[in-house]
Amino acid sequence: MRSDFMLALQQIADEKGIHIESVMDALRTATALAFLDHNPSYEFEDVEVEIDPASGAPTVYANMKVVGEVTDELHEISLDEAREYDDTVALDEDFQIDVTPPNFGRIAAQRARQTMQQALRDAERQEIYAHFIEHQGQLLVGRVTRVETRGVFVDLGRGEGVMLSGDQVQGEFYRSGQRMRVLLLEVSEGGRGAQLRVSRAHRNFVRRLFEREVPEIQNRLVEIIDIVREPGVRTKVAVRSRHEGLDPVGSAVGMRGTRIQNVLRELGQEKVEIILHNDDPGVYVSNALSPARVHSVHVDLVQRVADVFVPTDMVSLAIGREGQNSRLAARLTGFKINIRDAAEPSEAVGVAEPDGAAEPDGVAAAAADEAAPSAAPDHGAAGVGG
Repeated sequence: MRSDFMLALQQIADEKGIHIESVMDALRTATALAFLDHNPSYEFEDVEVEIDPASGAPTVYANMKVVGEVTDELHEISLDEAREYDDTVALDEDFQIDVTPPNFGRIAAQRARQTMQQALRDAERQEIYAHFIEHQGQLLVGRVTRVETRGVFVDLGRGEGVMLSGDQVQGEFYRSGQRMRVLLLEVSEGGRGAQLRVSRAHRNFVRRLFEREVPEIQNRLVEIIDIVREPGVRTKVAVRSRHEGLDPVGSAVGMRGTRIQNVLRELGQEKVEIILHNDDPGVYVSNALSPARVHSVHVDLVQRVADVFVPTDMVSLAIGREGQNSRLAARLTGFKINIRDAAEPSEAVGVAEPDGAAEPDGVAAAAADEAAPSAAPDHGAAGVGG
């Protein structure tokens, strides 16, 4: 049965949302500081404090070294004196001796009241940091507490995250009290505790949504190779199967599109296309230009350039509005893409550069030593609009 003292500590721990051992550590620290106030010859590392769990009475021990001849009375104890406490002790052993002053419990209690609050705040900050660092990179559900020009603040339970302007999705409206999913992008330690940065615009927000909805991705039977995204507008997700006979695009889309529809509900108006990854760079580039139908692709693997020949009626679709489709395809594949009308192939009608793309999370397209032409496949992507 727990003592009244331990029950009181447990109540403090519950109120602060921390472990009871953290409260005990705070109490030991406060007690050690009280001892050092009255014994300035000692340093903090020279002493250790034990607290009786039944009564709460503190005992202070000085850390000493057993020696043959004492030259430092503060840190050394002779073998003969040490054996008065423990007859099994040997030379050069570490030894602790009780140096608790008379009436120290009352003195320590006064000092503890002054320092305990700060120690508890430090312990609370450490526990909150430890809690969130384990969830960094994961999806969390939070509630918007306030919307300011510097960011949207989201209550995550034990801490508050901030979604900066660059982490917000164009076209989304955030209001106080709104519940939403966010990606815990970064956890750092600051003067006021854990600093939590959250995002809905990061590409891994989409990655985690698919991991949540698609068991084959969770079980690593289907692998997301890379994601490129223009938040709120369009996203391309490249996938491949790690199990023979398993359709990765179909797995991500789900029966009658149920899985991808669940993702789209979270993304609002954003369009999502599932692209089949292929080790042949030409086929991969062709797939990445979905929904356009490609006639053929010629790739220069040294210069990382792909000349894509498309039917005349597919040119505008391959390029996309304001060049978006070819731009995302270039970022996804890592190739500069020249869109060419198959009827008039001499001059590119659209050029997309992969520059500025983030480093891929997965495997890049295979490389070779020389250029190689590749025929375009009839399919290899699925696209769904929000």
